[in-house]
Amino acid sequence: MKKHLRLTPILLLAAFVAGCQGPCDSIDSITGPQLTSGTADFTTYVAAGTSISAGYQSGGIVDRHQTNAFPAIFARQIGKTVLQNGQGDFTFPSMGHDGFPQLLAIKSFSPLIINNTGRTLGYPAANYNQATSYQNLGVPGAIAFDFADTTRYHATADPNMFSVVARYRGTIAQQMLGQAPTFVTYEYGANEVLGSATSGGAIAVFPASSYAALLTGHMNAIHATLPNTKVAIFTVPDVASIPFCTTFKPYTVMIATGAVVELKGPNGDLSPNDLVLLTAKDSLAAGTGFPVGAYNYLNPAAPGNGRPLTNTQVLNVAEQTAIRTAAGLMNTAVDSVATRPFVVKVDMAALLSSMAADGYTVGATHYTTSFVTGGLFSLDGVHPTDLGHAILANALVDAVNAKFGAGVPRANVNDYMSATASASRPAMPENVLPGMRVDGLDTGLRALFGNRW
Repeated sequence: MKKHLRLTPILLLAAFVAGCQGPCDSIDSITGPQLTSGTADFTTYVAAGTSISAGYQSGGIVDRHQTNAFPAIFARQIGKTVLQNGQGDFTFPSMGHDGFPQLLAIKSFSPLIINNTGRTLGYPAANYNQATSYQNLGVPGAIAFDFADTTRYHATADPNMFSVVARYRGTIAQQMLGQAPTFVTYEYGANEVLGSATSGGAIAVFPASSYAALLTGHMNAIHATLPNTKVAIFTVPDVASIPFCTTFKPYTVMIATGAVVELKGPNGDLSPNDLVLLTAKDSLAAGTGFPVGAYNYLNPAAPGNGRPLTNTQVLNVAEQTAIRTAAGLMNTAVDSVATRPFVVKVDMAALLSSMAADGYTVGATHYTTSFVTGGLFSLDGVHPTDLGHAILANALVDAVNAKFGAGVPRANVNDYMSATASASRPAMPENVLPGMRVDGLDTGLRALFGNRW
């Protein structure tokens, strides 16, 4: 993986002249547009949502990424001060050291080893005791049900994500509305389907009808309490298209003949459209899932042993269909609510679909959704990098400007390209990660999803 180097002025000019193909960001001018609010009011901004809003990435939450979560980036674009210690105009539970849980890191490229060994567990030291609620109330693992109900807040032992963010001060809704925000982002829905995707369908999809009822009720409550407040809501992405689900191919070749052969799943040979999940990594590395005599694309030293992968390691076509159907129904509810004059839709689903299909170009550099090498997703294969958050923040900016006639400047995505966002030319062929070990990933996901994992 190569670190991204800042473009020189000459390269910036060349990139500007050459333009880009596919989804892309131009290089912002030195003197960008001035902030105007249109019919919106950005005096007090509060974000509610999931791990995406919270800035969770690479298996944990830590201050250096919390400051680059899309709500924090948007807050900066509307004139708020965002500090790494969480104590600016836009506050959040700043998590120190190496995160909670400790973030994954690449320890070796050949073989590729990713783990959090030797990293120090973080804790919310800087502003955990602040007297007021946080402006960023994003909680990893949260679903729409949790916005106004504390039933799941302390279902697992402390410290958990709800105790870190909500701090026993009432529901997320109460803490949001108690701040009388003039602008709100509401980002729920991804976890309603993500748990099913990452468990190979073992966890049921949250009922789309229940999500629709919750969404409508929450918008009614916000508007009844704060009739002048504007709300941005996000569509539910196709979680089956994230690197966690797409990194490993469901087929390989026979060593002796070179003939294409399917991997083995719980019900026999996988179909070309079945998805082998990242949690199958250790099994694949040992030869499990590969037919006897088949080439092990993950660890060539361990040819196929003929043993099948388990149900939780594979997302079959029927399970993918159920997830996508539910997400589609949830997005129909988002579309309905977004017709209200105080609500704007941010189409995260379309953005992720576009990036999965075409990648994303910034100047002369192209990024993709490939695991490790692509630059748009972090090392857990689920959550965006800082760069991915900047792109999402700009989608929010564009939607707000279009709906409310505002003039919020777009973020300069160049500021969010770093070692956590690898360049487009991969260090190894895409989807072929020899000898890969992702230690601690299962533990991190259990910490994220709790008893829903």
